[in-house]
Amino acid sequence: MNRMAYRGTHEQRDAPSIFDPRVDGPATTVGHAFHVPVRAWAASTFVGWAVVAAAMIGLGWVLVAEILPEGVAAWDRSVATWFVAQRTDTLNTITAFGSMLGSTFVVIGIAVVVGIILAIRHHWREIGFLAAALLIEVGAFLAATFAINRPRPAVPQLDVAPPTSSYPSGHTAAALVLYVGIAIIVWTLTDNRALRVLFWALAVLVPIFVALSRLYRGMHHATDVIASVFLAIASITCAVMVTRVTSAVSDASGAEPAKADSSASARHEVSA
Repeated sequence: MNRMAYRGTHEQRDAPSIFDPRVDGPATTVGHAFHVPVRAWAASTFVGWAVVAAAMIGLGWVLVAEILPEGVAAWDRSVATWFVAQRTDTLNTITAFGSMLGSTFVVIGIAVVVGIILAIRHHWREIGFLAAALLIEVGAFLAATFAINRPRPAVPQLDVAPPTSSYPSGHTAAALVLYVGIAIIVWTLTDNRALRVLFWALAVLVPIFVALSRLYRGMHHATDVIASVFLAIASITCAVMVTRVTSAVSDASGAEPAKADSSASARHEVSA
């Protein structure tokens, strides 16, 4: 896979992208260890998952072991009971929709549709970025939720509790990664201000809606939601680095044939 194959055949912007590796930057340095872009993507995604998972497990251990001040636990309880007091039939219906926006099937469905659109336009590196971000997020979420068996809030819950524990909020993290990831992709592919504003507005408002819905429905502690924000930020950051490393490898593999062709041409001229 050469540079054009990974970056796509519809690149129109000349300005540096957030996905472009910096000259002599860490992504370029790491990329020197690989020769195949797919291997670089897989290996760097795995490393990103391991780092984020370890960080989330460590943070969860702090919460469950009650190393934090008692005031934090009391605040968690007060937030959960406050949301219960606000419940109405109308808000129950609205938050059911908000919770659905961060559900596994909706997130996967939207990601697949976005991936198909990007594939049609040959934006392979953007697909790699979104896939890496979601894989790191869901992998770290699963590792943390099974390692940290935190009970859900002691309030009536409006949703059926999944087999995972309360920490962290998978719905919130997935929504953040998906919608912010899409906004970043739109930002890199177009200069249209209206589209940029629209998708960034969605990237902010939808995850907030999802987070508030999960709190309202008694599915998570407030600190679970806060932790999920860190999970999403870390996943997106690692995915950007994964994409830069893969781009660096793709650049190098695309440059090598050109260098070989140049050397062959030079030898031909000398022999002539």
